[in-house]
Amino acid sequence: MIEFEQDDPKKCTAKKMIKKGIAKPTRSPIGIILNPVSDVVLSIEDKKIIEEKGITVIDSSWNKSNKSFFMKFNTKLSRRLPFLLAGNPINYAKPFKLSSLEAIAASLFIIGEFDLGLKLLSLYKWGKTFYDLNKHLLDIYSKKSKSEIIEIEKIVIDNIMRGP
Repeated sequence: MIEFEQDDPKKCTAKKMIKKGIAKPTRSPIGIILNPVSDVVLSIEDKKIIEEKGITVIDSSWNKSNKSFFMKFNTKLSRRLPFLLAGNPINYAKPFKLSSLEAIAASLFIIGEFDLGLKLLSLYKWGKTFYDLNKHLLDIYSKKSKSEIIEIEKIVIDNIMRGP
């Protein structure tokens, strides 16, 4: 976790993951960097890097961070997550506005580590809500290539824009 101390510490999922020994704070990104402004989507193709080096999350407040803030972390190992809805109480059902915990869990689901993703989500009561909101999408994105995920995401967003 690259922490910026912008959220309420009692609600900060990064802090809880660090406290539980699931994550550790860092100042330098290591492995895959989850970055919402990356042009590259996370996919099964990133699994080896994640297994060898891990995932770095930029833990900042959605209300205080803009595109230029995230661009500072945009490297060849930066990845964005595909379309998903937040399950946390602060950004409930907002697309792309995931907590750090949700972002890591989603990454694990995408690379096929379902049990580990579910275990991580169990740290919060609302973790199951995130999973329930996104189960279908996570199943579809799981173990897919970048190009497959981009195509799926495009269809999902087109269907949403078209409406019922």
